[in-house]
Amino acid sequence: MQSTVWESLGCDIDTPRNQTCKQGYVPTYSVEAQEPSDVSKAVSFAAKYKIKLVVKNTGHDYLGRSSGAGSLSIWTHLLKGITFTEKFVADGCSGASGVPAVTLGAAEQWRDVYKAADDRKVIVVGGAANSVGAAGGWLQGGGHSPLGVLHGMGVDNVLQFTVVKADGKIVKANACQNKDLFWALRGGGGGTWGVTLDVTYKTYTPLSGIVGLWFTSNVTSTKKLTSLTEVFFRTLPNITDQGIRGYAFWPSPTTFAFLAIHPNAPDVATTNSSLVPLFDWAAQNSGTQVLSAGILHPTFYSFFTRWITDIGIAAPVWIGGRLISKSALSKNSAKLADLAVNIPPYMSTTINIVGGGAVDKVDPESTGLNPQWRNHALVTWNPGTGWSDDTPASTVDLLKESVTNVTQQLGKIGGLDQAAYFNEADPQEPQWKKAFFGKHYDRLLKIKHKVDPQGVFTCNRCVGSD
Repeated sequence: MQSTVWESLGCDIDTPRNQTCKQGYVPTYSVEAQEPSDVSKAVSFAAKYKIKLVVKNTGHDYLGRSSGAGSLSIWTHLLKGITFTEKFVADGCSGASGVPAVTLGAAEQWRDVYKAADDRKVIVVGGAANSVGAAGGWLQGGGHSPLGVLHGMGVDNVLQFTVVKADGKIVKANACQNKDLFWALRGGGGGTWGVTLDVTYKTYTPLSGIVGLWFTSNVTSTKKLTSLTEVFFRTLPNITDQGIRGYAFWPSPTTFAFLAIHPNAPDVATTNSSLVPLFDWAAQNSGTQVLSAGILHPTFYSFFTRWITDIGIAAPVWIGGRLISKSALSKNSAKLADLAVNIPPYMSTTINIVGGGAVDKVDPESTGLNPQWRNHALVTWNPGTGWSDDTPASTVDLLKESVTNVTQQLGKIGGLDQAAYFNEADPQEPQWKKAFFGKHYDRLLKIKHKVDPQGVFTCNRCVGSD
């Protein structure tokens, strides 16, 4: 698992081998699926005997949807395959014009997909992590991307799914058949609708270039960092209007860091010029140290291999999440800066600047994704915490509660009615239906009852899980 929160209780990677371990959240049994029929048989077996069923590919899941006490797990990590085509037509869509596309097996991960796409001289809208799967929970939760500014969310680029339904049948879901299922799979959350065997994405012509720029500033006090952060938030709408996206962090009480990503930028100087308000602030505040270093890359893949590292694993991680609107960043910059910087020392703040642009332009009713993503959501914000393996359970509960409290405060000033990105959110989210699915929840629930009337697929805070 990405986080040990969802593994066995009391046994970690460095636990002595002679110590007795509890099963915890680790599934009791697991099927190593080597071909589609293995998945179909496992689903049918679980349905027949009313066994809790979970689906796991890579195990990258903050909400624990790849684990489950007393469950049967279907492990899809051997179902690989990458196939490109110049004129893909979805099954049942006869007469439609073919489009450039790539079909990915359930086990494919973004590092391998990006390499294959680069070899083919195309790009695919995907995630900013090496080992995250390209066909599972990342996609079904929406799939934000550093290329979203140009081509939208992951769900906006899907042409077809091949899925094992709750009755064990293998079906195609696209714009021409199983339309409700196709709609739900695109943003209605992973682990809910079936087991994906493969997914087909649109591909696009390569970028003209892409700048990766690392900006970091060390200041003399937390008060100064709050001031700099306020300037950053107030300036961020203008920065993103230039086509820049990226990821920001506050790694210490006096440090701010920002990875700026600028697709189709002509040069590093152009990207740097968008950060002038930050440089001006530094010039006016003595003792401030600033580093700005950028590279103009010829391809997305060269950018990705230089700047994107993998997600931390094998440690307890607990995060919350809220979407922040473009207008809230301007109007509530001081309050947001306070929440980013002046939080308890055991917590951290990360923001993903991945909304807007092409994401805004998609019809909010075209997919099952929370429609607040189309309402000028610019940032998905994650307060988080962690703890050592010997931390008492009572303390862990307090840490989790702190994340929930900060998350709820954030939602009050985020401008999007407490909306959140399902894949990066609080496992104990109290307003989960509204936060994760918004006004789409009722339609999603009707589809859930239609395609999985017995509730074969259940998971934490997923559609129908109540």
